[in-house]
Amino acid sequence: MPLALIIMTTLVIGAFTFGNVLFQSLLRSRELDASTVAYYAADAGIERQLYAVRKENANVADLLNASSTYVNGSSWTQAGSGFNVTNSKFFSAINAGDFQFVDLFNPDRLDAAAGIAEVRWTWSGPPGCKLEVAYAQWDVTQPSILPEQFTIRDWTVSPGFQSVNPNRAYRFRFRPKACNITNLAVSAYTDPSASATPVQFPGDIVVAAQGMYASTTQAISVTMPRLEILSGIFSYVIFSECTLFKDPNSAAPACP
Repeated sequence: MPLALIIMTTLVIGAFTFGNVLFQSLLRSRELDASTVAYYAADAGIERQLYAVRKENANVADLLNASSTYVNGSSWTQAGSGFNVTNSKFFSAINAGDFQFVDLFNPDRLDAAAGIAEVRWTWSGPPGCKLEVAYAQWDVTQPSILPEQFTIRDWTVSPGFQSVNPNRAYRFRFRPKACNITNLAVSAYTDPSASATPVQFPGDIVVAAQGMYASTTQAISVTMPRLEILSGIFSYVIFSECTLFKDPNSAAPACP
């Protein structure tokens, strides 16, 4: 009887342990499924805010109370959407031919002057490396916000600088040519003197959302420029509502 009692006790303990492990596994599986639903709810919140900013021309302030609830019980709320204000835009590495952009305008006010007098940048690269710096500028007083000038210049030494008109707004584009560069840092100044301190400028928009389902939550944050980025010289057509016309032998149609 003592031996049978020992065997029965061992079986009960083993069964209890196995059942507890199975129960905990089921709980984790349930939480994993719920967290997946919460993640997709957060993703839906990001997509909705992106659509509001880029397709409905919503201001960032309009996103502060954004939220939605779905029939499956999941929901999302915005979680800190705003501006990524910085006094130095930093890119740790850029491959040859790739583009990086720095916007000198308020993401919610394309018709507001940047108030910047000079842009400076530093970078590291192999000997003979060229950094192509291009920028578009537009007159914020005009009813149509279209770039009036597109300037491209190659730099072979670091640091570099470009004086700009504080009464206009700008988008800068940086592209290494035939080389990879590292540690590109771009700063803006209201005072072009050598001893000036870089100023903060509103750059990218931060869109964040928190998804919830059952007892789980998931959060996603996305940093993006106000205007969608294309590539090459056509990066700047995004400011225009006119048809992109490529035939150099025919007159361009009038812009409505």
